[in-house]
Amino acid sequence: MNSNDFHVDVTDEQVAFFQDNGYLSIPRITTDDEVEWLKGIYDKLFNERTGEEQGRYFDLAGPRAHTDRETLPQVLGPEAQFPELRETTYFKNAQRLAAKLLGEKQEKVGGGGHMILKPAHYGNETPWHQDEAYWNPAVLPHSLSVWLPLDKATLESGCLQFIPKSHKGDVRWHRHINNDPLVHGLITDDVDPSEAVACPIPAGGATFHHCRTLHYSAPNSTPQERRAYILVFSGPHQKLETPAHRPWITEEQEALAKLKSLAADRE
Repeated sequence: MNSNDFHVDVTDEQVAFFQDNGYLSIPRITTDDEVEWLKGIYDKLFNERTGEEQGRYFDLAGPRAHTDRETLPQVLGPEAQFPELRETTYFKNAQRLAAKLLGEKQEKVGGGGHMILKPAHYGNETPWHQDEAYWNPAVLPHSLSVWLPLDKATLESGCLQFIPKSHKGDVRWHRHINNDPLVHGLITDDVDPSEAVACPIPAGGATFHHCRTLHYSAPNSTPQERRAYILVFSGPHQKLETPAHRPWITEEQEALAKLKSLAADRE
């Protein structure tokens, strides 16, 4: 679907707010018609567990390969299955605005997405974390995330909450949820939730946050699932002479390698 006549922009004041606070919320980034079209693709990806064998579908809040109820399933790289997602109004508006917020030329900013589902009534929280904590410790990224809810995002369903100005500090110490390295989801205890600013937005709205901005979303206690499509855009990054110390990444890699080895032994 392509309806690129729907053009969204941000003001200089909004750019300054993002750069100072590390996040920004806008009420609209795409059309209602496109949101409905995106729901169809989204539901297909989750219903078919697309990419599970390649590790692109898993429960963010549970151990890899667990068989219990999934409380925070995620699909990585949906554009690989549906390349037309890169031609959507959402993607084009998000890329242009991301470049503006990052202070980069649009042609130097690229990225892709992932989708996270909070099931109705029991969708898990997404704990306090910084996105950069998940990433390659050998580089200093210049990145932000764009978060589009396909359903109204409220405090009760799990809208995003941010700690203003937290992007100006270092990456905090993180650990895996439940201290289990087979759980991909990370959490930091180095946060004061009383400083949080919640950003409820309608379906079709968007929030932007810097890759070091502390953010969180509450469990979904509503009778409606909360579907979100996130795009991560990056400008040129800087290679670090000494990689950052992030042992939680190594712990997960080692745990996954052991899991694969055990699975191979059973075959």
